[in-house]
Amino acid sequence: MSSYFYNVKNWIGKHERKLSSLALFSGFVIDALTLRRIDNLYENAVFLSYFLIIGFSIIAINYVEAGKYTREWVGRTYPFLLLLIQFSFGGIFSGFSIFYFRSGSLLSSWPFIVILLALIIGNDSMRKQYERLVLQVSFLFVALFFFTIFAVPVVLNNMGPVIFILSGVVALVLVTGFVYFLWCLVPERVVGSKRYLVYSILSIFLVINLLYFTNLIPPIPLSLKNSGVYHSIERIGDKYIAEEEQHSGLSALQVFEDVHVGKGQPLYVYSAVFAPTNINVTVVHNWKRFNSEINRWVSISRIPYTVIGGTDRGFRGYTNKLNLEEGKWTVNIETDRGQVIGRVTFEVVYNDEPQQLVERVL
Repeated sequence: MSSYFYNVKNWIGKHERKLSSLALFSGFVIDALTLRRIDNLYENAVFLSYFLIIGFSIIAINYVEAGKYTREWVGRTYPFLLLLIQFSFGGIFSGFSIFYFRSGSLLSSWPFIVILLALIIGNDSMRKQYERLVLQVSFLFVALFFFTIFAVPVVLNNMGPVIFILSGVVALVLVTGFVYFLWCLVPERVVGSKRYLVYSILSIFLVINLLYFTNLIPPIPLSLKNSGVYHSIERIGDKYIAEEEQHSGLSALQVFEDVHVGKGQPLYVYSAVFAPTNINVTVVHNWKRFNSEINRWVSISRIPYTVIGGTDRGFRGYTNKLNLEEGKWTVNIETDRGQVIGRVTFEVVYNDEPQQLVERVL
């Protein structure tokens, strides 16, 4: 048995880089295939299982580092623990990014995608860094904070600045309790890192709050499922029937797709916004036009409507506007305090000739 562990350990050491990348990639793939919506029991069970694995791995790694094990086989599990914690962190962060990637709004998903990319890019050295308690706890706190941002609004059926602050407080309490438990088991590992742990956790707490209150991260747990600009929209039963121009495939590559209208004709912007069950929020369509004279976007009108949570495909709604001037337009789908969930961009081109329109069921 000892020779078996020795051979496996050597094999892991030889293929460390590949295994580290595989650990992160596997977590991403598993989440992509299994995760659907944040307020489902299964999704929360997946995240909680990741947290249990991470917590166990941190405790076991520091227990081994402190040399407190008496059985030889415990020490041999060390290389496996480093891979296990890397897999779990990769899975939990990718899980957050996947929810927003599926929303169809890169603007909403960029903070989580950046975290995932940072993990993958730094993968060559990350495995050794996981031996450090400060990094372990810092990553755990980031994961806990992102999770409570989802979980607390779902539990309280509400969201907003106060709920966000409460989410951060819950994450602080959880990570403090974990560090205290770790201190009871291996005090020498915690005492030596106490100052750096406090600095790191408080810095992360302040940075995430700064990003939230400056509207640089999306209004979690809302997400955009679908959106578009149309010449007409009519609700028939539970369906929305829309008419849009017939564009070529290449037009989808345009940032500002041409929309041809006659002077005085309206345009409609449609959006489907997902919110967890029992959470009802006000969403605003903020119509903006680019003013080339002052070289900036100018808000023309803000049209609110209420989103009712719990629908898988998102709560559907639309707004319209008459007499749009020619030029570039963007309609931000945002909360009533200005947090952007997603956006629709297009360029208005005057054309009195009737356009060939195609019908689409939304």
